[in-house]
Amino acid sequence: MRHTLNAMRIETYYDIIGDIHGQYDKLKALMARLGYKPAGKGFLPPEGRQALFLGDLIDPKPGHTQPGGVKAVLEVVKSMCDRGYAECIMGNHELNAIYFHSKGPDGQWLRVRGSKNIRMHQGTLDDFPDFEDPESEWQRIWLPWMKSLPFYFENNSVRAVHATWHPEMVDRVAMRNLSCPRFFLAASDKSTPEGEALEVLLKGIEVDLPEGITFIDHTGAERRNMRARWWELPKPDISYDQLVFPANPDIPSVPVREEAFEQIPGYGLYEKPVFFGHYFKPINTGPEYDRCNVACLDYSAAKEGPLVAYRWEGESTILMEHYRMSS
Repeated sequence: MRHTLNAMRIETYYDIIGDIHGQYDKLKALMARLGYKPAGKGFLPPEGRQALFLGDLIDPKPGHTQPGGVKAVLEVVKSMCDRGYAECIMGNHELNAIYFHSKGPDGQWLRVRGSKNIRMHQGTLDDFPDFEDPESEWQRIWLPWMKSLPFYFENNSVRAVHATWHPEMVDRVAMRNLSCPRFFLAASDKSTPEGEALEVLLKGIEVDLPEGITFIDHTGAERRNMRARWWELPKPDISYDQLVFPANPDIPSVPVREEAFEQIPGYGLYEKPVFFGHYFKPINTGPEYDRCNVACLDYSAAKEGPLVAYRWEGESTILMEHYRMSS
């Protein structure tokens, strides 16, 4: 039986908040727009509401750091979760950070400490300069808390995941988290069922591009595969430029190989609305749902984009008037 968080609390409505990446000023502005009031290190929600954070609280993009911003965001979200004001699911940046700071049985780091990975994580390291100290706040409080985060959220009416809702992968990690040493070690290997599940749920579905086709992603890296619209139901003659997410003019308009659809779970038109982050939508996109029951809430708040929330009030179809932005 699939584990569901807050399944008995369907009277609660959620303000679902996209990837923050240490941008505390945008979080503070968004919470004010949502009617949340400062309360200790967090915010008090309006009556009958809770915040639901979609992960990627940490790791500002290079050049967009706010001194103390990562720590402030973590303090807000944890304090709200501790007081029952919020739920939070894990993002791929939390997953990466956990393994960056953990060693396997062979004494090697579970996430390679190469220059690219350090650069991605540097904005968080800067807020916790004593991160290597076992007695540091980072080691005692934040790593254990991040390990405890669930990998998805579901109640009787709504779903949330960081990157991809994939029923088979959800079932693999139901009632699990990284606090369990056995599961933790299994999930650190992408080739295991546990590791594959976290790759899909937290990092998305990637489809290989045709031979000889590459593009430069938002980090400046050359890519030979693309993130796909995982909610698409298989249909003949769909092309790569129609399947890529977000839209990208560098992707060719040629039919997708049939075997690529074996990776894509699809999402039914009559399923519960599902919300996710992760995909770094272009800054000038403007709030918009991706289908009547599918919405990505990552609008590049990690750079110049706004932090975006969806004010869910029990509806089964996503409504444009329920979007809120930090600015």
